[in-house]
Amino acid sequence: MSDERDGRRRLCAALAWLRDEFEGEGRGAELHAATQAVLAETPVRQVIARLGLAEHELDDEAATVRGGEPWDMIPVPSPRSAGEIYRCPDGWCSLDRPREPGGPLPSEGRCWLRDRPLRIVEA
Repeated sequence: MSDERDGRRRLCAALAWLRDEFEGEGRGAELHAATQAVLAETPVRQVIARLGLAEHELDDEAATVRGGEPWDMIPVPSPRSAGEIYRCPDGWCSLDRPREPGGPLPSEGRCWLRDRPLRIVEA
């Protein structure tokens, strides 16, 4: 199950650039169908393969956007920033990123898989 959750996290993190790329190639409907398949519980690996992507293509973007480093899973007490914390609206992925005051919005403030705003938790 953790493989599936990690796959959703990686796909979700990459959806911002995938959307731009697929729409630029006239394949926006194909990407939309793929996201609907993931929401309908189709395994992420199958969806990624249908899109013609290799799994490793999502790795760098997921780490950059979502903080997907292995050590991020270790709970360590740390001082909270004076900004906001953005979370996945449904808990589908592991997005839980602070935003420094005036800093950029994580994933542009949207869940690209569900096409909804991220949930904001006050810091």
